[in-house]
Amino acid sequence: MPATRVSRWGMRYFAVALASFLLAQAWMAAGLTWPFRPLGASTTLVAVHLLTLGWLSTLMLGALHQFVPVITARPLGSERAAGWTLGLVAGGLLLMLAGFLACGAGAWPLALALPLGGLSVTAGAWLAAAQLGRTLASARPLPLPGRYVAAGLLFLALVPALGVALALAVAAPRWTGPAAAGFLFARGLPLHLLAGLGGWFTLTAMGVALKLLAMFMLAPEERGRRGELAFALTAGGLALAWLSGWGGGWAAAPEELGQAAAAAGAALYLADLARLYGQRRRKRLELNAAFAAWALAALGLEVLALVLARLAGSTAAWAPVLVQLVLFGWLSGLGLSQMIKIVPFLTWIERYGPLMGRTPVPRVQELVDEGRARPWFFVYFAAAATGVAAAAGLVATGGAAAPGVAGALLGGVWRAAALAQLLGAAGVGRELLRVRRMRPAVAATAPSTAAGRP
Repeated sequence: MPATRVSRWGMRYFAVALASFLLAQAWMAAGLTWPFRPLGASTTLVAVHLLTLGWLSTLMLGALHQFVPVITARPLGSERAAGWTLGLVAGGLLLMLAGFLACGAGAWPLALALPLGGLSVTAGAWLAAAQLGRTLASARPLPLPGRYVAAGLLFLALVPALGVALALAVAAPRWTGPAAAGFLFARGLPLHLLAGLGGWFTLTAMGVALKLLAMFMLAPEERGRRGELAFALTAGGLALAWLSGWGGGWAAAPEELGQAAAAAGAALYLADLARLYGQRRRKRLELNAAFAAWALAALGLEVLALVLARLAGSTAAWAPVLVQLVLFGWLSGLGLSQMIKIVPFLTWIERYGPLMGRTPVPRVQELVDEGRARPWFFVYFAAAATGVAAAAGLVATGGAAAPGVAGALLGGVWRAAALAQLLGAAGVGRELLRVRRMRPAVAATAPSTAAGRP
């Protein structure tokens, strides 16, 4: 990995992201979201935006401000812009959460905090997309991970802008009018989800995962024609599906073609990542690579589930299960697994990089007690799988509010799984805090004599 400078904002991004993730799971465990409240309830939307904006978007923006310079071997234009992005996104999120709760309480003037927060988030997202996009554009031709990230940034520019329009329709329907509001909810909301979960999150995560796994497992980053085809199908298919989705009936065939292409591209990407694991030179899998494989398996299940739901014509009915699988199995699982490597790696650069070659320094893996951290990942992934299974049962039986024992029992299992997810994520967060405070057991021993090797 080329020498890099640690952004002074990176750890702040990660701290905000992890705090949002823990709060969202506590909110879920308290029964304030679906399946105990409607999908469109204000309290459900609070948890959804804590997860998507507070956790995943903030995590990815923090990671990209650090790793885009690594992908391109070029510095970012402005450290100050990274700070402004964090402030605008985090501040906008707080306004949005207040706006959702005000909408639920019928407090109309306070509900305007929702679109105002959306405007703040949009400004932060566009600032980040401009800064990161400019750095990527200066390094053409981009390597494959960079192209995934660039495509993800294009979707990032769309997601919050469409979200502001939806926020206005929720907070001030008299301003948008019934026809525009109906169109936004019928067409705009599904495309908001597609651009966010499929475009911004998944494409960016695919690029970051490819870069980090190849780098830390000592595997080839260039993936040949198979990798190029996977990218073209996934990014091109998502773009076609999103653009065609605005057209209604006449565009149904192109939309379905785009969805099929994106699914085929994701499947090809997963097959290529399996090959990458086999090509690695570092034979012992560290925590980040071992549990990234679990997250990638969740992506595979998501693709299969989406195809089956689409063939059965029941995508809308199973949407809560599909969203839960992609949020907690694929995206959050990958995020947690990579944080256990990124945070120690950046900490190593920060604290030991200047000493490299002058004195013996510990290796990156010596900053983490893997034996102590590993059980928390087992807890998290087992809980995520249990939660998805309980959600599937709830959809099949009519939901937690349906009469009978099954709904109540499955609802209890779902809440218990959310609580276990919270405990697992908090356990991982505690290990990351130990790294930052330099209190891991291994790091307290004598440093490695392999000076200069991260």
